[in-house]
Amino acid sequence: MGKAKIFSVLVLIPICLTVFAGCSKAAKERDEARIELEKAKAQLAKTNALLEQARNERDQLQENVSKVLEKLSNVSKAFADAPKNQELLQEQINVLTEQLKTALTKAQEAQVVVESLKAQLKEKTQKVQELEQENEELRTAIQQLEEQAEAEEEIEEQPSEEPSEEPQEDVEEQGDEAY
Repeated sequence: MGKAKIFSVLVLIPICLTVFAGCSKAAKERDEARIELEKAKAQLAKTNALLEQARNERDQLQENVSKVLEKLSNVSKAFADAPKNQELLQEQINVLTEQLKTALTKAQEAQVVVESLKAQLKEKTQKVQELEQENEELRTAIQQLEEQAEAEEEIEEQPSEEPSEEPQEDVEEQGDEAY
């Protein structure tokens, strides 16, 4: 039995080594296949990302083309409407020109009125100054008359031998002349 054990160990060891060597080869191939699979998955992910980017760029370009076509349509319409718009603008220019002429005429008329009012104001101001001067002269005359009247009252209050009526008439005559 000891020899049988040794024999079986000796036979089994190379068989196991061969089997295990085959397994390690299969494991190595499996690892390589996994690496290749991972590389393929990574490449697929990159390709999908590039494809998505290309789709986004395509969509953006389609949107830009739509916008450009819309602007081109608007420009074409504006170009077609240009003569009509030119006529409308010319009509507006004519209306504005007439309004300007009317405004200038009214401004000239207003300037004449302003000049007339300035002249009237100057005359009225001069008249007011003259009236103020006359008023001041009248106040001075009134004050002088009041002073004379007070002076005469003082004289009358003083006892005198005979009161005379002549000074009162002079005061009355002076008062009439001042007015």
